[in-house]
Amino acid sequence: MRVPSLKKSLLTWLLIPLLSLLTLASVGAFYVADKSATSAFDKALLDPIQVLSQHIQLQKGAPPIITLSPESLHSLFTDAYDSVYYQVVSPTNKLYTGTLNLSVPSNVGYKPQFYSAKFKGRDIRVAAIRLTLDGSDDDVIVQIAETLTKRDRNLYETLLIMILPSIIITLAAVVLVGFGISRGLVPLQKLKNEITRRSLNDLRAVPESNVPIEVLPVVHALNNLLSNLEAAIDGQQRFLANAAHQLRTPLAGLQTQVELALRMDMPADVHAIFTQLLDATQRATHLANQLLTLARVEPGAMHLVSMQRLDLAQLVEPLIGLMLVRAQVKKLDLGFELSETVVTGDKLLLTELITNLLDNAIRYTLENGYITVRCYQTAAGAVLEVEDNGLGIPESLRRRVLERFYRVDGSPGNGCGLGLAIVDEIAKLHGATLEILTPELGRGTRMVVRFSPVVT
Repeated sequence: MRVPSLKKSLLTWLLIPLLSLLTLASVGAFYVADKSATSAFDKALLDPIQVLSQHIQLQKGAPPIITLSPESLHSLFTDAYDSVYYQVVSPTNKLYTGTLNLSVPSNVGYKPQFYSAKFKGRDIRVAAIRLTLDGSDDDVIVQIAETLTKRDRNLYETLLIMILPSIIITLAAVVLVGFGISRGLVPLQKLKNEITRRSLNDLRAVPESNVPIEVLPVVHALNNLLSNLEAAIDGQQRFLANAAHQLRTPLAGLQTQVELALRMDMPADVHAIFTQLLDATQRATHLANQLLTLARVEPGAMHLVSMQRLDLAQLVEPLIGLMLVRAQVKKLDLGFELSETVVTGDKLLLTELITNLLDNAIRYTLENGYITVRCYQTAAGAVLEVEDNGLGIPESLRRRVLERFYRVDGSPGNGCGLGLAIVDEIAKLHGATLEILTPELGRGTRMVVRFSPVVT
């Protein structure tokens, strides 16, 4: 399960309660506004009731009449937003006069009563009161009703006035909280960048300055881990270097003795045994040398690296001369296409990188084959190529051959599976990349090392 970002978590925990409070405030404001508007407009309905009650006149043997003129009556019940209705009825719901045809609740008394109803399919609000007219023993019920357009409009306007500041404050709070969290997380971003920029060879302690108190224990733990890792790698490196160094001297002596023995007269079977012994000794010597090189490029060995401005062409030329004898033994055409190619690197390690590429090419190229070494400058940086028409490396195994001690099944020769691993490590140490490609002719291997541009 993926853990959400700290920024997202903080925003969630801060904004959800804030939005919940805004929702509760909106509901409360709506309730208060609705009650206030309803009460105010209900009381306003009492004014036409009072006017109407003063102009109801009794007639002997006839129903009550309204003495207001039609113009006054129209003016009294005309509204800019709503439709206003009225009616005068008996307590038994007998309509005397009016524009409203609505049954009267049975509990209408001498105090104003307000209720909601429907008339002609529209919601209305009704005010009703029971009146006793002078000179009559009979009561009448006066009802005034109006539609809700004005009420709803007033309600929404009031609600908007009450809610809009809260919404603006909430939005401002969201922006400010987001900005505050972003600013507060800047030290974490810097810490992340500090760790991201490091290579696998950089095991220095992470600076604890400007680290938030809450994250300081994490940085402490990380620095302890880096310190322990550096100590473990340093111990492993010393062991590897010491073991390889200690092996070189006796192996060199053993190889010398075997070579001297092979010059002596001896039975053929004994000679074959000494020949095998020489081959095994040479393989062990080669392995010891490779282990020493590997120890130099391990994380924690940066103090052994001396970076300087170099020309790859000047490094390649003498190595071709050294490899030429081995190439001639196998009847290989060893050529070169060199131009001034500037890089920043360690001379010994780059020499080892070139040596391993040439050694691999010679080992795995069949007789009468060719090997071409190129170095040239591009806008993207320096490029070193070693191309051959040898056995090649299947595309599916090109990542695996960079692993230590891995050799493709059926590979000839007495290699130890460290050559390309060392090349890859040295390339990474120099910020370069190693690509394994197929030559344009479709056979063999084309090793390409691309270096970053030299900063002037």
